[in-house]
Amino acid sequence: MPRDAEVWRALLRAKGVSVAEVAKSLATTRQHAHRLLTGARSAEARREDLERTLALGSEDESGEGPVYAIAVLSHGEVALLPAGDTQPLFADRDLATSVANALSEQDPGVCVAPVWPEYAWRSLVAFHAAWGSEAEPRRVFIVDDPSSEGPVDALVAELTEGFADTLRLRGLADDPGRLREVGELLSRRR
Repeated sequence: MPRDAEVWRALLRAKGVSVAEVAKSLATTRQHAHRLLTGARSAEARREDLERTLALGSEDESGEGPVYAIAVLSHGEVALLPAGDTQPLFADRDLATSVANALSEQDPGVCVAPVWPEYAWRSLVAFHAAWGSEAEPRRVFIVDDPSSEGPVDALVAELTEGFADTLRLRGLADDPGRLREVGELLSRRR
């Protein structure tokens, strides 16, 4: 699993914010913010503030912090990982991290990313649009919602399988034989 600093730098780029803007948000110096973002200084004491600042999407008006999505860090970019046709989110970072750790053998880029619910919804809509289908709001949900009735452990086990299937299917994008076939098809058009 990627180090926090790698994920934070990718989130920084994805949000299009500068280290100076992060420093301002954290009410600290640019140099200190840079050290936190690069891992040169432990960020545990400021983790909550950093994740609120770097969470993908726009902060909502609830006053609550971001939620956590399973994501994949690849080539410096973070992409949310759906589980089948759903976008599960986690209120508890540690639970999300345990799921990401279980998937990291399949893809070492699997990580946890702080997100605002609206961003997760837009990501799911884009995923469904690629298949020509319409996303349903209920497909974005909090796995460890304390008001839910079902056992969280069973849901996590089922979702982990869904994430693993998505990773397996995404792995086809890097299949050398398929890449060669695409290259041959495109070279015939020239």
